[in-house]
Amino acid sequence: MGQVKSLFCPRCGRTYEPAGARESCEGCGAVLEVAVNLDGLGPAERDALLASPERGLFRWWPFLPLSDRACVVSLGEGDTPLLHAGRLGERLGLQRLYLKNDTVLPTGSLKDRSNAIGVSRAVELGVPLVAVVSTGNAAASVAAYAAAAGLRAVILLPCETAPGKIAQAAAHGAEIVAVNADYDLTARLFAAAVRAFGWYACLSNNPHRNEGKKSYAYELWEQLGGEVPEWLVHPTAGGLGVVATWKGFNELYTLGWIARLPRMVAAQAAACAPIVEAYRGGLPDVQPVSPKETVAESIRVGYPKSLGWRAVRDIRTSGGTAVALEEAEIIEARELLARHAGIYAEPAGAISLAAAARLRQEGIIGSHDLTICMITGHGLKQPELQGVPAPLPSPIEPTLDSLRKRLEQERPNAR
Repeated sequence: MGQVKSLFCPRCGRTYEPAGARESCEGCGAVLEVAVNLDGLGPAERDALLASPERGLFRWWPFLPLSDRACVVSLGEGDTPLLHAGRLGERLGLQRLYLKNDTVLPTGSLKDRSNAIGVSRAVELGVPLVAVVSTGNAAASVAAYAAAAGLRAVILLPCETAPGKIAQAAAHGAEIVAVNADYDLTARLFAAAVRAFGWYACLSNNPHRNEGKKSYAYELWEQLGGEVPEWLVHPTAGGLGVVATWKGFNELYTLGWIARLPRMVAAQAAACAPIVEAYRGGLPDVQPVSPKETVAESIRVGYPKSLGWRAVRDIRTSGGTAVALEEAEIIEARELLARHAGIYAEPAGAISLAAAARLRQEGIIGSHDLTICMITGHGLKQPELQGVPAPLPSPIEPTLDSLRKRLEQERPNAR
């Protein structure tokens, strides 16, 4: 158990030997998937996993696509809090609302789950360089894990990327190339560079790296004491969060460790929602859209070609749905998280709450349904938002009278 049996194509079913760094099916071009050997995982192994004192992502070693523990590159990722948001849930009419708080991961976003596996696999393969094209969060994460592993990191970024995210990646010593283009055009350049230079890519076309987000399912299974949520809402760009989490729950279901599966929900900005459009249109695959400006910049991907079709498929199979959120809804969700749950999230990280609120308003999510919102990125990734007032008000004089007057002015505006 815990060893890779094969790579297989989830579209046409063709299988491949696990050695090497193959990414796509030579028959249909789909991104390959890892088949991990779960034989031998029975009740005794389940109980041992739950009783293990080890914490973090790598405690789930039997489910991971790695073979050499000595090659593990870890910054302490995984095992993030699952918080019952009672006050926030009461406001939204969701009595069993929980928040999976990935803002506390080492580099502040969910990307650490993928890159802990992706960079560990790079070490196993002995490659000297890892690379990524990113809207910011993946850049910071790949740079950090490469630094820990002693690998060279090359990052391609759209020139509009938030400065804080660029600074984070630069701090780890990555070689950063800003491209005068949006994400999709930058991604095309990156793909050409991978082919030309032989880079090891930490993207969603890397089958091993994609297995990292399965850890969501295992952690939620443990944290909920074996109960499965009715709804799991995930911010969505390329679709990996939905696809990998669904796969993780299916592994637990196949083993008989859970009795049913969750409904998966993809949350996208209305300004850039190719997965939502494909789902609503009854299409089997995503079509390119022209991204408009959105505060949810981390998920502004107009053509999630690699895994978009699988996200649409898995949403349908799960009985879930896909939701496109307006800018005002996203900003409001960010504020609600901060003021009613104590979580400071970037807009893309808060969009899952916006989706849950919308689905509750429409009566799709019931008031007693166990609902998990994945909060995927820290607010310090993107503290400045256009159209949002500066957080620091004008100063007062250093007197009690001035303080009293200011407090009286501010109290009616308290939320």
